[in-house]
Amino acid sequence: MDEGTVMVVLGLCVACVAFLAWRIERQGLNLRLELTQAAQRMEEKTFPEIPDFDELRDSLEDLIADTIGSMRTPQLADHLGAMAQQFFQMKMAKQMQEMGSLLPSLADEEPPIN
Repeated sequence: MDEGTVMVVLGLCVACVAFLAWRIERQGLNLRLELTQAAQRMEEKTFPEIPDFDELRDSLEDLIADTIGSMRTPQLADHLGAMAQQFFQMKMAKQMQEMGSLLPSLADEEPPIN
């Protein structure tokens, strides 16, 4: 082989190595960018932004004021409804107690024979 051919082959080898180094560097930058983006997405999911405490206090005060402002004093119908509810609840409890004595319990079952 003459010296010109060796120089061409050597130049091609150097060019190939330079191209591979460039590709590796480019892939490294892409990988670093993807890792940064993935870390940001994970950070957004795991660490939500905490709103300002003054904002929270103001919104809570507004909510309480709205809730208390919409309340009304109990009327006669409210008291009668509560009395009826108590009566029906006691009646249902008695019925359930009677039904409970009719249903089999765990104490009524015989233990399995080994």
